[in-house]
Amino acid sequence: MKRLIILLLMTSLIFTGCQTKAAKNNVEDIKTETQTESTGESNPAEGIDLSDLVIKTYDGKEINKETYKNNKVTVLNLWGTWCGPCVEEMPDFEKVSQAYKDKGVEILGLALDSSEDEVKELKDTLKITYPLLKENDQTKEILSSKFDYVPVTLFIDSEGKVLKSFIAGGTDEAGLTKAIEALINE
Repeated sequence: MKRLIILLLMTSLIFTGCQTKAAKNNVEDIKTETQTESTGESNPAEGIDLSDLVIKTYDGKEINKETYKNNKVTVLNLWGTWCGPCVEEMPDFEKVSQAYKDKGVEILGLALDSSEDEVKELKDTLKITYPLLKENDQTKEILSSKFDYVPVTLFIDSEGKVLKSFIAGGTDEAGLTKAIEALINE
């Protein structure tokens, strides 16, 4: 019985994602969102222009408008080291990153509410090669404040605008590949 309860709790976390620390601290501010295609939820970040946003990676590089300009689609995964479903999907993001790196698709991971040491340790442990980005005041204001949970995967066009399509909650290699294929074949 105890195993069944633990299994049910873990399954619900995998399918629902994790609340951000800000949301946990401000439960009264949690907004009810409308739904995506799969869940019926709409993308609260849709249309946001990220072209003027400069984000540093944990390796010291800059992500800016040139990044978007050089890609058909840029995939931005919002995640946290403290979020089980986020960490679980990272190896699948790595596989997709390798499969699409020469096809005009770049995957980026924006670590929310996570220490630099935790991010670097996780990157090394999971052998992640796609760029992991440092959260800053601009990313908090423009992006992470739009979501009360992670993981969230956004898709950005070559002009730096967040597209309507997004993945709310965890995904896997097949789900991510399907979403990318739909966007690059439009």
